[in-house]
Amino acid sequence: MLIPREQPYFQGLNSYYLHLEKFIEHLQGEIGSGAIYCVSPSLELMTFFNEDEIISSMNKKKGGDVTPVISFEIVRSCFYSGNFTVNVFYLDQNAIFYWAQMPPFQRAKATLRSTEIPLPDLIFRLRMKQFSGFIEVQLTKKPESGVLFFHEGDRIGGSYSWGKGGMSTTDEDYNALLSRVQSNDGIFTFGSFQEKDSA
Repeated sequence: MLIPREQPYFQGLNSYYLHLEKFIEHLQGEIGSGAIYCVSPSLELMTFFNEDEIISSMNKKKGGDVTPVISFEIVRSCFYSGNFTVNVFYLDQNAIFYWAQMPPFQRAKATLRSTEIPLPDLIFRLRMKQFSGFIEVQLTKKPESGVLFFHEGDRIGGSYSWGKGGMSTTDEDYNALLSRVQSNDGIFTFGSFQEKDSA
């Protein structure tokens, strides 16, 4: 599952002590919009919400693919039948619907290192290929990371461990990632968005 890189608003909560619906209502009043990420050894759940509604949910069973969850009732039954560690991410208005409606994606098995190809060169190649998807960037010498999102080759924003809101479109954050990779080395992993069936 793809997780926002920003620091969680709440971290390491135990689902045993939470009433999910009341917790979401509380978050809608306190932060407005965001994502609840629940993880157990066998299952991951992610639910996106704004001030007015629960927008969407998805799950991922161990060894399986990320799949949309059609009904929130399914999320509820999974939540109450397991024991999860719960993190909450604040996502601002321009980020929430992007994250909540992200197309299915296929992760590449291969990884690249910045010692093999500099990040700007890699992005240039992806631009030429009209790439739609994301690059996850993990620094090797620091616990910092980012996710860069692309649509038909154009970089449309990113989520950064030092950022806020889940989708920064500023060059300042992007350039900060480039300089961090230059001085700390980085590992790049990819996800390609799958076209939704037109049928």
